[in-house]
Amino acid sequence: MADIFISYASEDRARVRPLAEALQERGFNVWWDRSLAAGQDYTAIIEKELKDAKAVIVVWTQSSANSTFVRDEAGRARDEGRLVPVMLDQVQIPLGFGAFQAEDFTRWNGGANAPQMQLLVEVLSAKLSGRAVNTNEIERRRRRLGTRIRVVSLLTVIALIAGIAWVVNDFVRPDPPPPDLRAELLRLLAEGQLTPEQAIQLAQILESGALGETQEARVDGAQPAPSAEAPSASMTADGAVSEASFDATAREAYRAAFTALAAHPDAQVRLAVAQMSQEGTRDAAMQTLWTYANEHPDDPLREDIYLLCGSVGEVNNNPLGQRALEQATSLRTRDPAVWRMLSRSYERVNRSAEATAAAQVSEGVAAQNSGDTAAAEQQLQLALPQLTSPELRAPVASELGQIAEQRGDFTAASARFSQAYTAREQVAQAAPDSAAAEVIQADAQQLVRALDRSGRTREACERLRQAQEQHDVAAPDEELLQRCQRQFRTNLRNDVQLAPQLRQRAIVVRPEVTPTP
Repeated sequence: MADIFISYASEDRARVRPLAEALQERGFNVWWDRSLAAGQDYTAIIEKELKDAKAVIVVWTQSSANSTFVRDEAGRARDEGRLVPVMLDQVQIPLGFGAFQAEDFTRWNGGANAPQMQLLVEVLSAKLSGRAVNTNEIERRRRRLGTRIRVVSLLTVIALIAGIAWVVNDFVRPDPPPPDLRAELLRLLAEGQLTPEQAIQLAQILESGALGETQEARVDGAQPAPSAEAPSASMTADGAVSEASFDATAREAYRAAFTALAAHPDAQVRLAVAQMSQEGTRDAAMQTLWTYANEHPDDPLREDIYLLCGSVGEVNNNPLGQRALEQATSLRTRDPAVWRMLSRSYERVNRSAEATAAAQVSEGVAAQNSGDTAAAEQQLQLALPQLTSPELRAPVASELGQIAEQRGDFTAASARFSQAYTAREQVAQAAPDSAAAEVIQADAQQLVRALDRSGRTREACERLRQAQEQHDVAAPDEELLQRCQRQFRTNLRNDVQLAPQLRQRAIVVRPEVTPTP
């Protein structure tokens, strides 16, 4: 049980991770959904953690403001006096929450000791200790810290432009030798000593080299302004993702992945991440990252490697960019950014039908993340027939299976999970080291569970036996394992453990629904 529950839209996971880590660094006990282990009941765990938390941080962004789940969690926290809103985007906060002052993190540099964090710590400390928040004092500190934020931002701009590293008395000297900020940050990156604030700063400096001169690196730590383009402007005439939408997505994906990988424990990974910004070293650096990711399936930052390679590779027409995005669809299936960039990639190589399908998947998973499962199912059903690669069909079929499972239609769920499992097996045979092949265990478990809940337990047990023989699949739960062994005399192993890379990825288990006879 954690003291603090963080509520956010799943597509903002990469942006929320620094906030969770910064709070943990400040000594707070934080829960967010990456804490889930495979096989845990997603709904029950969230319900319990939300109920037991003393403070609920609701992260408002463009995505979360439209999320039914986030609004529901925020409503409960508000009604029970536990709400602590934080704003990462300048958004119109949903009705019913506007009266609550949201801490402005739109210009946060990612640091645990940043001015915004100091104010948030004060509010959280009051909530956790059960004392009333001194609103007058908080407002006074908010104004004071707001001034400090502006001063720090201004000094950062001056430091970057003028190269200030001298004492005030030396500043007026003619032609002082400016320090090479870029070189200093790269040195710290190579040594593994880069702070989160410095990682964000370095990502902004290197961004134009990695993504082209049209991408403007900011020096004040601000997030890019939310896109104001109309929905139609984000799509091309044939339904693929537009260049403008791709550019904004690639920029955000690059910054998030770079910041995560700047803290990677392997020096060759950190070096390659920096070399992606230089034309002369970019291709070799991308190959290094690609090889590392394929050789280290247990690395928790593997998906960030694929995301970085995908965004930079696609901008620079490197074929590995498309392959990285295809790999990422299995690891970050519900990330609309991955599918959006993949849509542009297919459009660029004249695979128009698949480009349209990838754009539809992007819209579908975005709808699913916001709780609109009907719209999600419609988009995913439209996309699935156009995805010729089993590597892409598998995650989409699996998502459709989860939607069917959510409404209690376990027969339809079984059919979709069977599609996903068959597609994963095809990938595993052709490319055993691919990301799609590695998540076959999760697909097998979902299939077995859905078959059991649809009343086809004997078939579920047989499927589990085959999956154990071919892919070392663990039983979804101990109770089903026992029933298979005792009731149907199925020869199953109970010593199979879930693969390490899947322990970090939650299998979403919906509430039990009794199938209709």
